[in-house]
Amino acid sequence: MSREIRRFGIDIEEAVKKYGNDKVFWPKDYSWILIKEFKLPDNFKESFTDILILVPENYGYGGCFRDIFINPDLNLLDRNGNKFRKLDKDIHGFREFPYMKMSDEMKKKFLQRSWFYLCLHDLDQKSSILNYLLKVKMFLENPYKDWETITKRYRR
Repeated sequence: MSREIRRFGIDIEEAVKKYGNDKVFWPKDYSWILIKEFKLPDNFKESFTDILILVPENYGYGGCFRDIFINPDLNLLDRNGNKFRKLDKDIHGFREFPYMKMSDEMKKKFLQRSWFYLCLHDLDQKSSILNYLLKVKMFLENPYKDWETITKRYRR
């Protein structure tokens, strides 16, 4: 199955309007979208991160966003809001991309950059890139929340 290119174009156009032409990038095969200087919530020591979203192969035909990568060395307030700590897998993230469906060239790029992977499933098949990024920001504002239990309630 291939991605719906017309929908991708509309989503990219919206992202460019919001973030700027010099901040939004994607390859010719539409397999990912990079947003430079994505604004982080106040619970991070840093103000911005680069964020890379993998575009599902069946995007526009039922595929939902779920895989994103952010800078690996971000500092996040601990659960009590007392001190900053490095990102770690306790916030539903991983130091390595756990899925193997990726070209060798792309894997090499991720390893070189050592992106921090977050698995954040969007359950809405019609969700746009901007809508997904709003959900990502909501997660980053409170990464210690039990998001898995919350999303299970929506699946019923």
